[in-house]
Amino acid sequence: MLQSSDPTQRPPQVTLNKGLRVRLLALSQGTQAAALVRIHAGSHDAPAAYPGLAHFLEHLLFLGSRDYDAAQSLMPFVQGCGGQLNASTRERHTDFFFQLPASQLEAALWRLLDMLAHPLLDPTAQVGEREVLHAEYRARAQDIETLCDAALSTAFEPAHPFSGFHAGNRDTLPVEDAQFQQALRDFHQRFYQSGQIELLLAGPQSAAELQRLAALADDALAAGDTVTRAVPSLRCNRDVWLRLQLGSAQPRLNLLFAFADMPEHGVTSLDHLASWITSEAPDGLVQRLRTAGLCQSLKLRVPYWHAGQGAVVVELLLTDRGLAERARIVGAVLDWLRFFSGEARWQPCREEYRCIRQRSLQSAEPLARLRHWVDPLAWGNDSDEAAIREALGTLLTQMIDDGPLVLTADTAACEPIEIGGFPLRLALESPHPTVLHSWGWQQPVPNPWLQPCAPLRAMSPVIPALRCLGLEDASSRGALFLHWRFAAGQPWSGLWHTLSHALSSSTWAARQAGVTLRFEELGDGWCLSLVGFAEAIPTILGDISQLLLEPPAESFPLGDQLAEREAALGDGEMLIRQLLRRLPRLLASATHNKDYVAAPAEPSALHRHWQLAQWHGLAIGFAPALSGSLAGAITTLPGTPTTSPGAVVGKSTGKRWHAIGGGAPMAETAFLLFCPLPERTAACEAAWRVLARLLEGDFFRCLRSELQLGYAVFSRFCQLGGHAGMLFAVQSPSASAEAILDHIETFLLNFAMKLANEPAEIVEHAARAASDRHVAGPGELHARAEQAWQSLLAGHDVAHPMQVAAAMSSLQRDDLTAALDTLRAATGGWVAFANASAPDLHWS
Repeated sequence: MLQSSDPTQRPPQVTLNKGLRVRLLALSQGTQAAALVRIHAGSHDAPAAYPGLAHFLEHLLFLGSRDYDAAQSLMPFVQGCGGQLNASTRERHTDFFFQLPASQLEAALWRLLDMLAHPLLDPTAQVGEREVLHAEYRARAQDIETLCDAALSTAFEPAHPFSGFHAGNRDTLPVEDAQFQQALRDFHQRFYQSGQIELLLAGPQSAAELQRLAALADDALAAGDTVTRAVPSLRCNRDVWLRLQLGSAQPRLNLLFAFADMPEHGVTSLDHLASWITSEAPDGLVQRLRTAGLCQSLKLRVPYWHAGQGAVVVELLLTDRGLAERARIVGAVLDWLRFFSGEARWQPCREEYRCIRQRSLQSAEPLARLRHWVDPLAWGNDSDEAAIREALGTLLTQMIDDGPLVLTADTAACEPIEIGGFPLRLALESPHPTVLHSWGWQQPVPNPWLQPCAPLRAMSPVIPALRCLGLEDASSRGALFLHWRFAAGQPWSGLWHTLSHALSSSTWAARQAGVTLRFEELGDGWCLSLVGFAEAIPTILGDISQLLLEPPAESFPLGDQLAEREAALGDGEMLIRQLLRRLPRLLASATHNKDYVAAPAEPSALHRHWQLAQWHGLAIGFAPALSGSLAGAITTLPGTPTTSPGAVVGKSTGKRWHAIGGGAPMAETAFLLFCPLPERTAACEAAWRVLARLLEGDFFRCLRSELQLGYAVFSRFCQLGGHAGMLFAVQSPSASAEAILDHIETFLLNFAMKLANEPAEIVEHAARAASDRHVAGPGELHARAEQAWQSLLAGHDVAHPMQVAAAMSSLQRDDLTAALDTLRAATGGWVAFANASAPDLHWS
């Protein structure tokens, strides 16, 4: 029933007394635990009269249950523990999952089980939550992938649920109707029972303890049998091409392949195909199309897969040339599929796929492991290779023989229609004759970072600019962070986009090798991080150093284009996400009262900045035997090493407002309010961090559920580069930026009154709990490394997290009241970012 220390060993599934199916992963180390519950019912199982009912029920479960009201329920509990949680409703299943400190696993599991088995389903609360769901629907109506999938669904027979609308909105969820309420209760009773549920648990607990928790879960759920449902045939019309009109987004080409009667290993074979069709390896499909000037990127999406049926989309981000030569691209993809279907491709590609999955599982956190193993036939060391090969052959044969349904999404004018619940502008085109051409594909070059590393160099000291901490990690993981500052001033964002594009292939190859590569613009400099399989990191760093110095020539004009497109907002992505991605740069510009100097991204500008750049870094978790390799790779970096991290961010004052995208009116309002720490002391940070945890749940409930401002609402303490403070974020389809700001200020006033009346012992207990969990444990390498690195970026010592934890342990209610007062008074300054102009003269 329990997994050994080998992360690739499949945990067996066991069915308990009342029908609950369980997989348990006993982890040999670490301080984190995770749980995942899969309900085998999703949006396609909802009554046809009430589209969105399954998704709506998922939302309602978080609003309180028999034993835990909304304030004591799973979400605020996990947030209070510093954990993560979410839920997802797909076509035929709904997942609930969380990760948090292992000591809190049982308490969180009880809350999850109670909300699944005994939700309140309060009709009054349903009215408010319907508005939240409607706000989510409106946000999705701006999402390019959602609109493309809605357009593609028009080519399927109406009898199949894939062609229907399932997102749900205000019109499809008549909560005031008694028949709807009965349908909601019937859906819950039918599917939220043990015969329809799987539970996966992972943690460092003993085998007996995990088994005990699983038995408690089986007892807590209502008994029931597996529900079988008939699925109609999936038929797709490929006789026409589709054209979808978008706004200013970059053109996309969607090639949808429909499947029927796939064998049970179809999902595993699809994962194998996905790893190669999206490969960034030299001479692979992506690189050849990019070199030909036809596309910038390619990804594979699976909008539907169930019971041997599936719809798989190959999505290409097109260049102008690619838009004009779409038939050539379709021909290239089909030609590559024919090449890949050859028997000679199976063995070498399969061996590399095994290495990829081994590396990913080796470095995965508990929740990531559960999300892998929730698929009963996910790859493991006991996978049936012959069955997977057979399924892959069936998959490729259907793709090649049937061909794709082709959808182009660009700015070409189309007529408005209402399809699948989403407003579309869609047109039909005659299929373009496929360009028959042999591209002369070659066997993909093996990822060098997956191969055994070169012989280790002799141990040698690393230069002082790279601070090395800690002993070898027990799971062979390491973390390396590098930060460059520029004496010539922060480079034009186009240069960062240039390098980010140049590193895209390296990011993909590093991820396959079990290393997460990130290249970030922090506002006051650039940061490169490599986290994962330690032995591969020195080789990866040495290989990408030359790319940083001399990116390909084609990356420079593209860097300017990407920077200009980002500055304009839009492009089919949620506005709040766009602002959050730009926040470090915006914040640095705001607090330093300066902006970037726009100049073309070109090699001479990059060379000039590198000549004047200084860098420092941090390495954690590397074995002494890797010191020589690490020292050698560091010498290849651009810039000059320095032991000084640079100037500490100064204290902010006043209130500053920055209108993004020109402040022109848009369909929705995105608003960010960042409140910097007024003091850089451990005591001040401790009080604000605890205050942030106390605020988080109430802020979410007030602005999202009670005021119904929108779907995207959150608050948290965060650090962006050297800037630490409180962040409030809201995207609303109805409220203006000024109204959102007023709601935030009113919330803080009301919370001040609540805090004043809160029993002192409750507040102090929350502070002690935060202190106990603040410092990442020795088994949490990524979290521990991130804490140490953030401390260095903020100008602190790596011991700063311990100092903050110590300060938390002695906090009293008066300390938090004082912290809230300084927050409300903008003692450290307020910085607002919105796609709207400032409301009054109080903002500069």
